[in-house]
Amino acid sequence: MMKIPAFLSGLVVLLLLGSCQQPLKKRNVLVIGDSNGAAGRGWVYQFQQQRGGGPLVNTALSGNTIGFTDAGNRERNTLENLTPYLRRGYAEMGGIDEILIGLGTNDCKEQFADEHGQIAANLITLLDRIGTFFADRGQDLPRIVLLTPPPVGEDAVVNASFQGARACTAALSAEVRRIAAERGLCLVDWQARPGDAVLEFSDDGIHFSERGYEMLARQVVRACY
Repeated sequence: MMKIPAFLSGLVVLLLLGSCQQPLKKRNVLVIGDSNGAAGRGWVYQFQQQRGGGPLVNTALSGNTIGFTDAGNRERNTLENLTPYLRRGYAEMGGIDEILIGLGTNDCKEQFADEHGQIAANLITLLDRIGTFFADRGQDLPRIVLLTPPPVGEDAVVNASFQGARACTAALSAEVRRIAAERGLCLVDWQARPGDAVLEFSDDGIHFSERGYEMLARQVVRACY
C-alpha cells in the first residue's frame, strides 16, 4: 500500500476543513459599534452588501464607547449594555456565530482625556464579560473580530469634542493589536489599511462618505473572511 506523504495528508485535512466552513453569508453576525457602524450606509451596511446579505444584528449606536459614561447617559457605554446586546442577537437570530467589535473613537474624546489610559483595560473587561456570558450558559464562544478605530483627522479638521483623538486612536490601536494577538482574535486594522487614505472621504475627520465606508467594509472582509 502506497504511503501518503505527511504534508499531503495535512493538505487534505485543510481542504476538508475549508469545505465544511459555513459560508459568510449564512453566519449569524452581531455588531457592536458606534456611529460609523450605525450610519444608514455606514460600514455595517457596506459589509452586508459585500457578503451578500445574511443574518445580522447591528447594535451600533452614535456616541457609543467601550466603557465610558457621558453625562450619566449609560446607553452609550457598552460595558453597561453588553448583556442586552448579546440577548438581542440570540432573540433575533437564534444564535451568534461572529461578534464584530468596532469601538474606541468616542472613548478618545477630549472629555474623557483623564481616563484615556483606561480604554484598553475596558476592552479587556468587555472581552472577559463576553466569555463569561457564554460560559455561564454552557455555550461555545462565538468568533470575535476586533476592529481598530479608523484613522481620525488632525485637530484642525475635527470639532472640539475630538481634539487629540487622532493620537489617542493611534495609541489605542496599538493596544487593540496586542490584545488581538494575545487572545488569538482576528484583527481588522483600519489604521493600517485603508489607513489615512479613507480620510479623503471624510468632511469632519470622524465620519465618512459611502465610498469611505465601502473601503472600511472591504478591509473587514479581506482581513477576516
